[in-house]
Amino acid sequence: MSRKLQLELLEHHPIRDAASGLNEPSGLALDRQGTSLYTVSDDTRIIFNLDLQGRIIPNSSFLINVKDLEGLAVTADDKTILAVQEESNSIIQFDIFTRKEIQQIPLATLKNYDQIAVYFTHADQNKGLEGITINFNNNHIFIVKEGAPGLLIELDSECETIINYCKLHEKHGFKHPSIKSEKLDFSGLSYDSTSDTIWITSDKGECLFHFNFNDKKVLSRLDLPRESDTQSKRVTKSEGVAFDPNNQRLYIVSERDCELYIYQLHDHNEAATNFDDGCQQRHR
Repeated sequence: MSRKLQLELLEHHPIRDAASGLNEPSGLALDRQGTSLYTVSDDTRIIFNLDLQGRIIPNSSFLINVKDLEGLAVTADDKTILAVQEESNSIIQFDIFTRKEIQQIPLATLKNYDQIAVYFTHADQNKGLEGITINFNNNHIFIVKEGAPGLLIELDSECETIINYCKLHEKHGFKHPSIKSEKLDFSGLSYDSTSDTIWITSDKGECLFHFNFNDKKVLSRLDLPRESDTQSKRVTKSEGVAFDPNNQRLYIVSERDCELYIYQLHDHNEAATNFDDGCQQRHR
């Protein structure tokens, strides 16, 4: 049996703050207490700390020396933020308390990079790393390549070794009723500790995929309603997702609308649908 999931839109909040530079949110992460969120904006060198209604918390937001960050993740000890930069295909670590950059780690420097190098050599510059999340059961890190092809990559907890990877294609359930699978993009990640799965948002698909990385299959595809009273309008350019396991809530940021959407996750049991496995298992 698997979970049949539904999303209920609880509320949404405008988060644009032109004076602070929050205009194009990209990436979203929940702190480990589930009390605040982190995001970045494409045009500003700031990591913004937000309350759960999307209001900036000035005292815990801070300037950084890099721009064009995409996805964010917070480590289990709540001391470090991991971010991905699409232009350089790097992972960058920031100390939350000192507000200093710890290090930049180009993906190409990791052990076993040769296993995935072919997917980056001729990649479109706008199809690089886009999201990041952490499996808190073992502290392994997952990063996602946006497209051409979409790629989900598992790293060890030290960001030194590529352990595993999987192309995100139709064979594994990445399907959409109105978009060809090869045209789908992947713009954000959030690990779900309640089921050892990963939430993946697609801005072109205006939806979420609930993915079991161990079995290499999509468990559900959920549209992202923009209004509570209709299913016809969808969230446009969803660039970040954060899952709250304690309250079974999903937070989504829209880059185009500059809004924070909050959903309640409801589940029902239904027989599972199986997909063929064709992913690579690497160096555990």
